[in-house]
Amino acid sequence: MRKYHIAFLSVFLIITTGTLVIAAELQEGFMGYQWGEGLYKYPGLKGLYTKGDITYYSNPGESYTIDEITVDNVVYGFYQGSLFAVYIGIDAPETYDRVLLHLKLKYGFPDTKTSARDHLTTTKWKYQDVTIKLKTDELGGKMKLALYYRPLLADLKKGQIDEIDEKSYRFFPIDKAKTPRLVPLLEF
Repeated sequence: MRKYHIAFLSVFLIITTGTLVIAAELQEGFMGYQWGEGLYKYPGLKGLYTKGDITYYSNPGESYTIDEITVDNVVYGFYQGSLFAVYIGIDAPETYDRVLLHLKLKYGFPDTKTSARDHLTTTKWKYQDVTIKLKTDELGGKMKLALYYRPLLADLKKGQIDEIDEKSYRFFPIDKAKTPRLVPLLEF
């Protein structure tokens, strides 16, 4: 009986340790991009558009993978020159399901909000200074994962961040003339 307890405890510690490492990485930033860092640290980013104090960028030479699925719609949001958000466009329901499962395993059960007026479903987690939102536009079929660094959001007006959050399905694909560098986004 004691062998089973030791084996169970060992498996539990391995799973918990892996979850804490990934959670700690998200607290620091996203895939090598550090929350609050200045734009000058990321020379590979290309400007997409600006709205007020917020400018959006993508990295045309970079793609991520979730299992065998390529995700290349990644947009980085900088508020007054500091990274505060990452938006990841999701093209397939299978990818959405995998991301949802991964987030539930790592961060627990989320808060879910559905807006009948806008036909949006938002699934949300909070981890330390980071808010994670998985959103679905039920009519348009658009899906995205958004990560926000809350200390920088405190400076944004509430109305401005709601507008950004609800209307930020605008993603730009990578440069098709170049072969992107594939980086694992989530590993199962």
